Amino acid sequence: MRPTRLIMIQYYVAWIFAWIVAVVVYWNPPAFSQLDWAVPVIGVRLKTLLAFLLGFLGLLAVLVAEVKRRTIRYVVTDNRIIRRDGILKRRTMEIPFTQIERVEIEQGLIQRMFGFGDIVLDTGEDTLTFQSLRHVKLVHGELIKHVGQMSYRPPFQR
Repeated sequence: MRPTRLIMIQYYVAWIFAWIVAVVVYWNPPAFSQLDWAVPVIGVRLKTLLAFLLGFLGLLAVLVAEVKRRTIRYVVTDNRIIRRDGILKRRTMEIPFTQIERVEIEQGLIQRMFGFGDIVLDTGEDTLTFQSLRHVKLVHGELIKHVGQMSYRPPFQR
């Protein structure tokens, strides 16, 4: 499983806002008339440079969000849960179902509106959060079922 793209909604909103501001600055409204002078080193008008910089930063925010989203992977096996993330520095976290004490859903207003949410797994000493999963109630139900099955097994079958 991977997080939904909605996990990075704030980056997408920042990207859209930066592009809107870039277009407004470039169209030269009266409020930005003081930015209409040329930068001596590169020979470009300041408002053009500012608009390009805002657009580039907005695009960079979306690229960072996508890379972050694509590097997080959740794997649920029959006896454990694994979270892998990172590109250069790879981090893997594994939690056996037998150690899980609590499984809960966290959903904010926007998450409820779009139908996704976070699942928090608590082992007593460590927590693992599945961020922005689609069908969060279905995943929560399956995890609860597996945790319940593992907790009722005799120790020699675990």
